Amino acid sequence: MFFIKSRIPNKDYAQDIVQESYMKAIALQNSQEILNKRALLYKIAKNLMIDKARKNFNLQEVLYEENAYIAKTVEPEEVLLEQDRQKTLMRALQTLPQKRKEAFVLHVLEGYSRDEVSQMMGISIEAVEKHLSRASIELKEKIKRKEGGF
Repeated sequence: MFFIKSRIPNKDYAQDIVQESYMKAIALQNSQEILNKRALLYKIAKNLMIDKARKNFNLQEVLYEENAYIAKTVEPEEVLLEQDRQKTLMRALQTLPQKRKEAFVLHVLEGYSRDEVSQMMGISIEAVEKHLSRASIELKEKIKRKEGGF
């Protein structure tokens, strides 16, 4: 999960939180109906990061970048354009073959390395690279066509 990896500098520590988050979400899903699974997963991950930080006093350094927390003034048109771009990307992504889409999501959107994607998908690194390359080409073409109005 890119959300966690972007907030935790230690890769192994971040992976532990991701794994524990999924385990807790699955356990909750088995015991009750979850309406917004993504929101639940983010909430669990956030709480785990806070809990582990409180318990682990060897964390000497907490990354804080002021610019990341300063509210930026964004024009409504920019927000709408960005939302439209994201919707276009998601629609284009849904048209990709399953393995190509899976490799792209894991690597680009979730932040896993090519080697990690290879291990998760059970394919060679070369196959991952081919899937990523082809996904990028196809997505660029589909987005270009959408923006060009063809």
